Amino acid sequence: MLRDTESFNRLRKETAEACIESGLDLEIHHLVIDDSAGTDPEVKHLLDLTNVDVLTPPFNLGHQRAIVYGLRHLALDLPDDDLVITMDSDGEDQPTDVPRLISALDDDAVVLALAQRTKRSEPLSFRVMYIFYRLMFRVLTGTTVRSGNFAAQRADSLATTINHPSFDLCYSSTLLALRRPTAQVPCARGHRFAGQSRMNTYALMAHGVRMLLPFSERIAVRMMFVASTSAVALFGFLVLVATGVFGDSPGPAVYSTLAGLAALFIASFSAFVVLFSGFAQASAIAMSGIGVPD
Repeated sequence: MLRDTESFNRLRKETAEACIESGLDLEIHHLVIDDSAGTDPEVKHLLDLTNVDVLTPPFNLGHQRAIVYGLRHLALDLPDDDLVITMDSDGEDQPTDVPRLISALDDDAVVLALAQRTKRSEPLSFRVMYIFYRLMFRVLTGTTVRSGNFAAQRADSLATTINHPSFDLCYSSTLLALRRPTAQVPCARGHRFAGQSRMNTYALMAHGVRMLLPFSERIAVRMMFVASTSAVALFGFLVLVATGVFGDSPGPAVYSTLAGLAALFIASFSAFVVLFSGFAQASAIAMSGIGVPD
Protein backbone atom coordinates (compact mmCIF):
# COMPACT_ATOMS: atom_id res chain seq x y z
CA MET A 1 0.00 0.00 0.00
CA LEU A 2 1.32 3.41 -0.98
CA ARG A 3 -0.73 6.25 0.54
CA ASP A 4 -4.00 4.39 0.08
CA THR A 5 -5.31 4.30 3.64
CA GLU A 6 -8.76 5.55 2.67
CA SER A 7 -9.10 2.87 0.00
CA PHE A 8 -7.86 0.15 2.36
CA ASN A 9 -10.45 1.00 5.00
CA ARG A 10 -13.21 0.53 2.45
CA LEU A 11 -11.55 -2.64 1.12
CA ARG A 12 -11.40 -4.11 4.63
CA LYS A 13 -15.08 -3.40 5.26
CA GLU A 14 -16.32 -4.71 1.90
CA THR A 15 -14.18 -7.85 2.07
CA ALA A 16 -15.74 -8.80 5.40
CA GLU A 17 -19.23 -8.10 4.03
CA ALA A 18 -18.57 -10.18 0.89
CA CYS A 19 -17.42 -13.18 2.93
CA ILE A 20 -20.44 -12.99 5.24
CA GLU A 21 -22.86 -12.73 2.30
CA SER A 22 -21.21 -15.78 0.72
CA GLY A 23 -21.70 -17.83 3.87
CA LEU A 24 -18.01 -18.02 4.70
CA ASP A 25 -17.34 -18.15 8.43
CA LEU A 26 -13.79 -16.84 8.45
CA GLU A 27 -11.56 -15.00 10.87
CA ILE A 28 -10.06 -12.39 8.57
CA HIS A 29 -6.74 -10.76 9.33
CA HIS A 30 -5.08 -8.09 7.19
CA LEU A 31 -1.35 -7.52 6.78
CA VAL A 32 -0.74 -4.07 5.28
CA ILE A 33 2.62 -3.33 3.69
CA ASP A 34 3.32 0.37 4.09
CA ASP A 35 5.44 1.00 1.03
CA SER A 36 5.86 4.66 1.93
CA ALA A 37 8.64 3.50 4.28
CA GLY A 38 6.87 5.11 7.23
CA THR A 39 6.39 8.55 5.66
CA ASP A 40 2.58 8.29 5.36
CA PRO A 41 1.07 9.73 8.58
CA GLU A 42 -2.34 8.18 7.87
CA VAL A 43 -1.04 4.63 8.30
CA LYS A 44 -0.75 5.05 12.07
CA HIS A 45 -4.57 5.03 12.32
CA LEU A 46 -4.59 1.45 11.06
CA LEU A 47 -2.69 0.32 14.15
CA ASP A 48 -5.85 0.84 16.22
CA LEU A 49 -7.77 -1.78 14.22
CA THR A 50 -8.00 -5.19 15.89
CA ASN A 51 -7.55 -7.34 12.77
CA VAL A 52 -4.86 -5.30 11.02
CA ASP A 53 -1.07 -5.47 11.28
CA VAL A 54 1.21 -3.02 9.48
CA LEU A 55 4.62 -4.00 8.17
CA THR A 56 6.90 -1.15 7.10
CA PRO A 57 9.89 -1.87 4.81
CA PRO A 58 12.94 0.33 5.37
CA PHE A 59 12.52 1.91 1.93
CA ASN A 60 10.10 1.91 -1.00
CA LEU A 61 10.14 -1.52 -2.65
CA GLY A 62 7.52 -1.14 -5.35
CA HIS A 63 4.27 -3.07 -5.30
CA GLN A 64 5.72 -6.41 -6.48
CA ARG A 65 8.61 -6.64 -4.03
CA ALA A 66 6.46 -5.19 -1.23
CA ILE A 67 4.08 -8.14 -1.57
CA VAL A 68 6.96 -10.62 -1.39
CA TYR A 69 8.46 -8.78 1.59
CA GLY A 70 5.17 -9.17 3.44
CA LEU A 71 4.60 -12.78 2.47
CA ARG A 72 8.05 -13.87 3.62
CA HIS A 73 7.37 -12.40 7.04
CA LEU A 74 3.87 -13.88 7.11
CA ALA A 75 4.90 -17.39 6.06
CA LEU A 76 7.06 -17.82 9.16
CA ASP A 77 4.13 -18.12 11.57
CA LEU A 78 1.09 -19.33 9.60
CA PRO A 79 -0.62 -22.68 10.29
CA ASP A 80 -0.64 -24.88 7.19
CA ASP A 81 -4.43 -24.77 6.74
CA ASP A 82 -4.70 -20.97 6.72
CA LEU A 83 -5.60 -19.22 3.46
CA VAL A 84 -3.53 -16.32 2.13
CA ILE A 85 -4.93 -13.78 -0.33
CA THR A 86 -2.84 -11.10 -1.97
CA MET A 87 -4.60 -8.07 -3.42
CA ASP A 88 -4.07 -4.41 -4.12
CA SER A 89 -5.44 -2.02 -1.52
CA ASP A 90 -6.92 0.51 -3.96
CA GLY A 91 -10.10 -1.41 -4.84
CA GLU A 92 -9.18 -2.49 -8.37
CA ASP A 93 -9.05 -6.03 -6.99
CA GLN A 94 -12.72 -6.30 -6.02
CA PRO A 95 -13.62 -7.59 -2.53
CA THR A 96 -16.67 -9.40 -3.95
CA ASP A 97 -14.29 -11.74 -5.81
CA VAL A 98 -12.48 -12.88 -2.65
CA PRO A 99 -15.04 -15.63 -1.80
CA ARG A 100 -14.84 -16.93 -5.39
CA LEU A 101 -11.05 -17.29 -5.16
CA ILE A 102 -11.39 -19.06 -1.83
CA SER A 103 -14.02 -21.44 -3.25
CA ALA A 104 -11.63 -22.42 -6.06
CA LEU A 105 -9.32 -23.88 -3.42
CA ASP A 106 -12.00 -26.35 -2.29
CA ASP A 107 -10.58 -28.67 -4.92
CA ASP A 108 -7.74 -30.51 -3.15
CA ALA A 109 -5.82 -30.72 -6.44
CA VAL A 110 -5.63 -26.90 -6.64
CA VAL A 111 -3.06 -25.05 -4.55
CA LEU A 112 -3.32 -21.63 -6.21
CA ALA A 113 -6.29 -19.58 -7.45
CA LEU A 114 -5.59 -16.65 -9.76
CA ALA A 115 -7.96 -13.86 -10.76
CA GLN A 116 -8.19 -13.99 -14.55
CA ARG A 117 -8.95 -10.53 -15.90
CA THR A 118 -12.08 -10.48 -18.06
CA LYS A 119 -12.69 -6.73 -18.19
CA ARG A 120 -10.42 -3.78 -17.56
CA SER A 121 -11.31 -0.21 -16.59
CA GLU A 122 -8.24 1.54 -18.02
CA PRO A 123 -8.32 3.98 -20.97
CA LEU A 124 -8.53 2.63 -24.52
CA SER A 125 -4.87 3.49 -25.25
CA PHE A 126 -3.70 1.38 -22.32
CA ARG A 127 -5.89 -1.55 -23.33
CA VAL A 128 -4.53 -1.49 -26.90
CA MET A 129 -0.93 -1.42 -25.61
CA TYR A 130 -1.76 -4.24 -23.22
CA ILE A 131 -3.03 -6.41 -26.10
CA PHE A 132 0.30 -5.97 -27.92
CA TYR A 133 2.19 -6.70 -24.70
CA ARG A 134 0.23 -9.91 -24.13
CA LEU A 135 1.01 -10.98 -27.70
CA MET A 136 4.73 -10.31 -27.19
CA PHE A 137 4.64 -12.13 -23.85
CA ARG A 138 3.02 -15.13 -25.49
CA VAL A 139 5.58 -15.24 -28.31
CA LEU A 140 8.56 -14.96 -25.96
CA THR A 141 7.39 -17.25 -23.16
CA GLY A 142 4.67 -19.51 -24.57
CA THR A 143 2.41 -18.37 -21.71
CA THR A 144 -0.69 -16.19 -21.85
CA VAL A 145 -0.74 -13.58 -19.10
CA ARG A 146 -4.17 -12.51 -17.89
CA SER A 147 -3.57 -12.34 -14.15
CA GLY A 148 -1.82 -10.12 -11.63
CA ASN A 149 -1.33 -9.91 -7.87
CA PHE A 150 -4.86 -10.97 -6.95
CA ALA A 151 -4.45 -14.58 -5.84
CA ALA A 152 -5.37 -17.07 -3.12
CA GLN A 153 -3.34 -20.00 -1.88
CA ARG A 154 -2.93 -22.24 1.14
CA ALA A 155 -0.28 -21.36 3.70
CA ASP A 156 1.61 -24.63 3.25
CA SER A 157 1.93 -23.93 -0.49
CA LEU A 158 3.10 -20.40 0.22
CA ALA A 159 5.75 -21.60 2.67
CA THR A 160 7.26 -24.03 0.15
CA THR A 161 7.57 -21.50 -2.68
CA ILE A 162 7.92 -17.95 -1.37
CA ASN A 163 11.69 -18.13 -0.87
CA HIS A 164 12.26 -18.93 -4.53
CA PRO A 165 14.48 -16.12 -5.92
CA SER A 166 12.19 -15.53 -8.91
CA PHE A 167 9.76 -13.82 -6.54
CA ASP A 168 12.38 -11.09 -6.08
CA LEU A 169 12.03 -10.36 -9.80
CA CYS A 170 8.25 -10.27 -10.13
CA TYR A 171 5.58 -11.73 -7.86
CA SER A 172 2.70 -11.94 -10.35
CA SER A 173 4.54 -13.66 -13.20
CA THR A 174 6.42 -16.04 -10.86
CA LEU A 175 3.01 -17.39 -9.82
CA LEU A 176 2.71 -18.51 -13.45
CA ALA A 177 6.33 -19.52 -14.01
CA LEU A 178 6.43 -22.02 -11.11
CA ARG A 179 3.63 -24.02 -12.75
CA ARG A 180 1.74 -25.10 -9.65
CA PRO A 181 -1.76 -26.67 -9.92
CA THR A 182 -3.77 -23.52 -10.57
CA ALA A 183 -7.40 -22.50 -10.98
CA GLN A 184 -8.19 -19.46 -13.10
CA VAL A 185 -11.16 -17.51 -11.72
CA PRO A 186 -12.70 -14.92 -14.10
CA CYS A 187 -12.74 -11.53 -12.36
CA ALA A 188 -13.39 -8.08 -13.82
CA ARG A 189 -11.00 -5.37 -12.71
CA GLY A 190 -12.70 -2.70 -10.61
CA HIS A 191 -12.20 1.03 -10.16
CA ARG A 192 -10.09 2.73 -7.53
CA PHE A 193 -11.98 3.56 -4.36
CA ALA A 194 -10.14 6.85 -3.87
CA GLY A 195 -7.17 8.87 -5.09
CA GLN A 196 -5.16 8.53 -8.29
CA SER A 197 -2.91 5.78 -9.56
CA ARG A 198 0.82 6.47 -9.18
CA MET A 199 1.77 4.14 -12.04
CA ASN A 200 3.19 6.25 -14.87
CA THR A 201 4.28 5.08 -18.33
CA TYR A 202 7.85 4.40 -17.19
CA ALA A 203 6.69 2.35 -14.19
CA LEU A 204 4.31 0.32 -16.36
CA MET A 205 7.04 -0.44 -18.90
CA ALA A 206 9.48 -1.41 -16.15
CA HIS A 207 6.85 -3.71 -14.66
CA GLY A 208 6.31 -5.30 -18.07
CA VAL A 209 10.03 -6.05 -18.37
CA ARG A 210 10.18 -7.50 -14.86
CA MET A 211 7.30 -9.83 -15.67
CA LEU A 212 9.48 -11.46 -18.33
CA LEU A 213 12.40 -12.15 -15.99
CA PRO A 214 11.04 -15.31 -14.26
CA PHE A 215 10.65 -16.81 -17.74
CA SER A 216 14.28 -16.24 -18.76
CA GLU A 217 14.89 -19.99 -19.25
CA ARG A 218 12.00 -20.34 -21.69
CA ILE A 219 12.98 -17.18 -23.56
CA ALA A 220 16.59 -18.40 -23.79
CA VAL A 221 15.46 -21.71 -25.33
CA ARG A 222 13.32 -19.87 -27.87
CA MET A 223 16.18 -17.52 -28.74
CA MET A 224 18.47 -20.54 -29.24
CA PHE A 225 15.92 -22.02 -31.64
CA VAL A 226 15.69 -18.73 -33.58
CA ALA A 227 19.50 -18.42 -33.69
CA SER A 228 19.90 -21.99 -34.95
CA THR A 229 17.20 -21.58 -37.59
CA SER A 230 18.58 -18.27 -38.83
CA ALA A 231 22.14 -19.70 -38.95
CA VAL A 232 20.97 -22.60 -41.13
CA ALA A 233 19.01 -20.24 -43.36
CA LEU A 234 21.97 -17.87 -43.66
CA PHE A 235 24.36 -20.68 -44.56
CA GLY A 236 21.94 -22.05 -47.14
CA PHE A 237 21.44 -18.63 -48.68
CA LEU A 238 25.21 -18.09 -48.91
CA VAL A 239 25.56 -21.43 -50.70
CA LEU A 240 22.92 -20.36 -53.21
CA VAL A 241 24.73 -17.06 -53.82
CA ALA A 242 28.12 -18.78 -54.16
CA THR A 243 26.79 -21.31 -56.68
CA GLY A 244 25.35 -18.56 -58.87
CA VAL A 245 21.68 -19.39 -58.39
CA PHE A 246 20.91 -15.67 -58.29
CA GLY A 247 23.16 -14.88 -61.25
CA ASP A 248 26.59 -13.32 -61.49
CA SER A 249 25.41 -10.03 -60.00
CA PRO A 250 22.78 -10.59 -57.29
CA GLY A 251 20.48 -7.64 -56.80
CA PRO A 252 19.84 -5.53 -53.69
CA ALA A 253 17.05 -7.87 -52.54
CA VAL A 254 19.52 -10.74 -52.19
CA TYR A 255 22.00 -8.70 -50.14
CA SER A 256 19.18 -7.28 -48.01
CA THR A 257 18.02 -10.83 -47.24
CA LEU A 258 21.57 -11.84 -46.30
CA ALA A 259 21.92 -8.79 -44.05
CA GLY A 260 18.56 -9.49 -42.41
CA LEU A 261 19.41 -13.13 -41.69
CA ALA A 262 22.81 -12.14 -40.31
CA ALA A 263 21.23 -9.50 -38.06
CA LEU A 264 18.60 -11.97 -36.84
CA PHE A 265 21.27 -14.55 -35.99
CA ILE A 266 23.46 -12.05 -34.13
CA ALA A 267 20.53 -10.61 -32.15
CA SER A 268 18.99 -13.95 -31.20
CA PHE A 269 22.32 -15.57 -30.34
CA SER A 270 23.33 -12.58 -28.20
CA ALA A 271 19.98 -12.72 -26.40
CA PHE A 272 20.45 -16.45 -25.81
CA VAL A 273 23.93 -15.96 -24.30
CA VAL A 274 22.75 -13.18 -21.97
CA LEU A 275 19.61 -15.01 -20.87
CA PHE A 276 21.37 -18.34 -20.42
CA SER A 277 24.03 -16.72 -18.22
CA GLY A 278 21.36 -15.07 -16.10
CA PHE A 279 19.34 -18.27 -15.83
CA ALA A 280 22.40 -20.30 -14.81
CA GLN A 281 23.22 -17.82 -12.06
CA ALA A 282 19.61 -17.67 -10.83
CA SER A 283 19.40 -21.47 -10.76
CA ALA A 284 22.55 -21.70 -8.67
CA ILE A 285 21.13 -19.18 -6.18
CA ALA A 286 17.84 -21.09 -6.03
CA MET A 287 19.53 -24.43 -5.35
CA SER A 288 21.75 -22.92 -2.65
CA GLY A 289 18.61 -22.11 -0.64
CA ILE A 290 17.27 -25.66 -0.63
CA GLY A 291 18.07 -27.50 2.56
CA VAL A 292 19.68 -30.93 2.52
CA PRO A 293 17.85 -33.42 4.80
CA ASP A 294 19.83 -35.14 7.54
